[in-house]
Amino acid sequence: METVLRVGFIYVFLLLVLRVMGKRELSQLTPLELVLLLLIPEIVAQGVVREDFSITNAVVAVTTLTSLVFVTSVLSYRFKGFGGFLEGSPSLLVRRGRFLPDEMARERVPPEEIVSEMRRAGVEHLEDVRWAVLEPGGKIAIIREEPGKDGPPPEEDEVS
Repeated sequence: METVLRVGFIYVFLLLVLRVMGKRELSQLTPLELVLLLLIPEIVAQGVVREDFSITNAVVAVTTLTSLVFVTSVLSYRFKGFGGFLEGSPSLLVRRGRFLPDEMARERVPPEEIVSEMRRAGVEHLEDVRWAVLEPGGKIAIIREEPGKDGPPPEEDEVS
């Protein structure tokens, strides 16, 4: 039972740490950050199993972890608020050809990064951008300005 509690604690702790890191940090990992994330299991493994290298304890730990991932997935699907807390929500960075500096600062996205994404999307001028949206996964979506269209991007409830 102690292994189950330890795995549960580590799981919740890591979820919170990764959530606090933000969208941008997880989308474009540097090699150092990737190595750090790969080392986390090794770092916490001894604390989880308390130096117990038995097969039984390993099976209990893996079963607990996979069960927690499954339960988290089900809760995220069933309860939009819980899923929104874990995954985040899209952030509007550009509206109708104008940067939104407060949102850009909150998400730590410099204008140069948006301009780079504009080039990838084949958009030359900021005025041609209807919306630039930072998706929960960390990618920036560029939506071109189309004549005759008004209004903000649809809310999540309107999309589903």
